[in-house]
Amino acid sequence: MEKMAFSDVLERFERQDHVRIVALGASNTERHMPVIHWTDVLEIGLRARFGRKFQMINAGVSGNNTREALARFERDVAFYQPDIVIITLGGNDCNIIPSKFVPEDEFVSNLREIARRLRELGAVVIFQTYYTMITDLMVPQRAAMFVRYMKAVRQMAIEDGEHLIDQYALFDKIDRNYRIFNLMRDPMHTNENGNILIGLHAARFFDVDFETIPWREKLMPMQALLTKLLG
Repeated sequence: MEKMAFSDVLERFERQDHVRIVALGASNTERHMPVIHWTDVLEIGLRARFGRKFQMINAGVSGNNTREALARFERDVAFYQPDIVIITLGGNDCNIIPSKFVPEDEFVSNLREIARRLRELGAVVIFQTYYTMITDLMVPQRAAMFVRYMKAVRQMAIEDGEHLIDQYALFDKIDRNYRIFNLMRDPMHTNENGNILIGLHAARFFDVDFETIPWREKLMPMQALLTKLLG
């Protein structure tokens, strides 16, 4: 399996005595179930790789769109003076409810504004797409926009030279029925297995070797799936 680690992320861990990581997102990021979360898997992997020289801060708020994330940026992100920020947004910007909907061009502009503010803080910016939702079980208009918005995240990151963890592309390789019964708790949200898969995939970009994670038995089925998907 090829190495995919972000070199500037590794440089931060090697150079600094302490690294602060913020995960900024919505229900994909906020902890709201008593299960293993993707940030847990990443945190455990980072501890195995780098030792206890970092702090993980969960700044996810369920239901947030990019406007709302920007509105709380100073309180929930800048306040902590982060070194690395993982941004997972877009699932609510495409909500057809008028109070939540953010047009695609504004959505991309908001992502770029978040990245600009983070660079001013000296932070490494990492964009992460959502997993693939079960779109045929969603409201059709929102489902179609969700697919488009995730493509917009990918395109923006590529155009701007930003770091990208493409969970959507990974999950899109998985059979729909397997996703429904093994990775999702509803059409729009992952269950514990889905979270584990997200965390394992994200950890690869931090140069985490799965074999170094202690007591990893609960992670092994999703690690086997990840290995298969990535070849």
